[in-house]
Amino acid sequence: MHRDGIRHILVVLFVAVGLVTIMQSPGVTEMTKEGEASLIDFEKLAKSSVTIPYTQNRSHRVGNVWMTITNWGIMGSQFRSSQLVEQEGPYAGFLAPSFEFPAGSGINYLFWGALWFGAIVGQDTLVSTGTVDEARITEFYPTADASAAVIELSNRRSSPYYSSEAISEQDYIAEYTDTLTDPTFVPPDPFLHRPHRPLNIKVVQKSYSWAYDYAQDFILIDFVIHNIGQQVIEKPYMGVFIDPDVWHENFGGDGPSDDYSGYLRTVPSPYGSGLRDTVNIAWCADNDGDPAGGSFGIMSPTSIAGTRVVRGPASVAGCGPAPLDFSFNWWTQSGDARFDWGPSLVTNTRDFGTGGSGTPNGDLNKYYVMSNGEFDYDQLFSAVDFSDSTNWKAPKQLGLATNIADGTDTRYLFSFGPLADIAPGDSTYVTIAYVGGEGFHVNPDDFDRFFEPQRPNVFYDKLDFSDFAVNAQWSAWVFDNPGVDSDGDGCRGLSTLVNCRDTIIVRTDPTIEDPNVYFDTLYENCDTIWYAGDGVPDFKGPPPPPSPELDISARPHELTIRWSGIISESAVDNFTFKRDFEGYRVQLADFNALTAFSLVASWDIIDYKRFYYDHGALRWTQTEDPLRLETLHEMYGDYPFDPLDYSSPEKPYIDKHDSMFYFVPQDWNRGNEYFDDGRIVKNAIQYLATDSVLDNEGTWQKFGHYECTIKNLLPSQPYYVAITTFDFGDREKLAPLESSPLINSTLAYATYSAEITVQEKQEVVVYPNPYKISDDYRGHQFEDRDRQGWSERSRRIHFVNLPSRATIRIFTLDGDLVREIDHPNSRFSDTDWHCEWDLITRNTQAACSGIYIWSVESELGIQVGKLVIIK
Repeated sequence: MHRDGIRHILVVLFVAVGLVTIMQSPGVTEMTKEGEASLIDFEKLAKSSVTIPYTQNRSHRVGNVWMTITNWGIMGSQFRSSQLVEQEGPYAGFLAPSFEFPAGSGINYLFWGALWFGAIVGQDTLVSTGTVDEARITEFYPTADASAAVIELSNRRSSPYYSSEAISEQDYIAEYTDTLTDPTFVPPDPFLHRPHRPLNIKVVQKSYSWAYDYAQDFILIDFVIHNIGQQVIEKPYMGVFIDPDVWHENFGGDGPSDDYSGYLRTVPSPYGSGLRDTVNIAWCADNDGDPAGGSFGIMSPTSIAGTRVVRGPASVAGCGPAPLDFSFNWWTQSGDARFDWGPSLVTNTRDFGTGGSGTPNGDLNKYYVMSNGEFDYDQLFSAVDFSDSTNWKAPKQLGLATNIADGTDTRYLFSFGPLADIAPGDSTYVTIAYVGGEGFHVNPDDFDRFFEPQRPNVFYDKLDFSDFAVNAQWSAWVFDNPGVDSDGDGCRGLSTLVNCRDTIIVRTDPTIEDPNVYFDTLYENCDTIWYAGDGVPDFKGPPPPPSPELDISARPHELTIRWSGIISESAVDNFTFKRDFEGYRVQLADFNALTAFSLVASWDIIDYKRFYYDHGALRWTQTEDPLRLETLHEMYGDYPFDPLDYSSPEKPYIDKHDSMFYFVPQDWNRGNEYFDDGRIVKNAIQYLATDSVLDNEGTWQKFGHYECTIKNLLPSQPYYVAITTFDFGDREKLAPLESSPLINSTLAYATYSAEITVQEKQEVVVYPNPYKISDDYRGHQFEDRDRQGWSERSRRIHFVNLPSRATIRIFTLDGDLVREIDHPNSRFSDTDWHCEWDLITRNTQAACSGIYIWSVESELGIQVGKLVIIK
């Protein structure tokens, strides 16, 4: 990769004889899904006078969603095509995820997505796009110098990207414009056959992700559009174009050819009372979840993903978020626009000039679709003929409509506007959320049993949008906290009343005597539910306590984890302004994905929720935060008072004032617990010491130092160890929150760690030895440990019990050097006491069968041994 500003994307092609690297600029030269290629010689361009944009892609990887963003208007990584490669950070050199959900599953819900922005400039209708299908045109690019690099920030104090200005646990900031007109990068409009005409806009794109439980399933993306031209941008519309390929990369299935797209307007409110919340979210999913053998497996895409707007520019005065007009259009894609098709209203029918009624080629057609105000029916209703009862055009032909209704390769455009005109020097803004939701497909045989093209409602009713809806709501609430006056103007957002216990009928105008009209009903003693914020961004939610940093040492069959509670136990929740730490949990996994972690040990404060009977409201209510056991003993006496003796409304504690209370444990309330799942025995958490720190308020805060040893582990297996923290929640708003194990998950092997190896002068161990090509090393987790798909390059021989620095050499029996590996290195060293060899020689040839000599040179001297490869 060139360091002088040429930021190419590496596409790695593995071939039998070695590694071929092609340097490529994203959005310009790529292998299409249909197999077409248009390659540009960038080495030649670099030597010419052509100015090459400083393109860069980065990936969000902190929550339960892994997603790639770029500084050229693209979202996603072109999954399974000319897939982008991570360029920076700990995953540099790895294939970038597109929209991988759940994180680490290998299941993607996006090929790519793109920003579209269209408007009237002078007498011309112009649209600039990150991409569109018909020619893979990219019209957004960064500048050519390194200042265009994507900026990363984090609010985690342990992150190398920590900044007090960070919004989330992983912020990415990118800037790009539509002003590049060089046909080398921006081909002509394929419909109007004219060069690209820019709107003259600059986009500042900021994306945010969190690992908190309520925020880990979505990414927020904030766009600020600046008019950097000399003309007014009139009647602007913004759109999000999505090509939603849904599948696991290693699952045969039908890949992207059986997907669904649709639109969800409202969902039942979590507050009940018959309320419905407006979400306005476009979605995509696989048609049946790709069951295998009659059941769903780890490669089954049973979830759903989609896009919604959480903020539009304020266009009216008032309290709460400003309203927006939306459009949702979807169409099929065949590689030839003449054969593409999408729903359209009779009143909106337009000749795209392609012979088809799907893909909108050219600026005029794009702007038309962005602004048509149409809400297409969900794709699985394509074979239903609405022409008799509604204004929809009838399906082109029943056979085609049936093929679309049971799932096909589709695209959708979710657009909104018109936004206010943008004068030169002014800007507008829109914030979207890309959301995932689990459990969309409930039963593996629902599609086969219940789907009928002309009666799709039976199958539709089997789909579960609930998790998706909750995450969509949280994406809006994190952006703009309901009930919070963010700018001090007296507006707290939008609310409604529920659980009202009294009603009063009053006359609206007492001068009118007619008893049948002009009466209002007033409600009293109600609960107020804030369902929307005040329209001012907050970009925050209640966090769990910060996760501690880990120190791990290892011996054969056991791992010892140590940590300090100084950060976790003294932190103040920036949402509730309380110290709400409750406890720790030790988590263990065999691969680094959220769903893989299981509980090993737990420690929590012994405290209780106290419920008080309100005689006026005739109900039980919790009036304070959980009370520690020692506090309750101070209140009620040490003995014989036991809160568990009064644990329900049927068995209340009655004090001397005749007040009634009952008590419920806040968490497990067992202090230090450990668990045995029948496979490995785990030791509990132990106090090593107690310390204290002086906080900003001048108060000494106590915290602990801890240790936990996990025993009976397999030394040849990788283990990811994490310590999660959890709080006691907020009695009025939130259940307890727990941090994600992905925050501090650390890979370790139950062999001698580097410092013990040096202290005790342990010998290096090599496995598997002999290496037999016939053995199932992937099944034993010796290979393809990240579960991204096995290939010839996945073969591994492991070296353990290494010092933190060493040089590994492999020789033939004749003394010829086969391979030399410096430890540590980013490709083969995943801990400081473990390194791997991929059975590839220094000449990029696959190693042959035979006996080899290995040596490890380190501060302990030189150790030598033999290894055997049997093919």
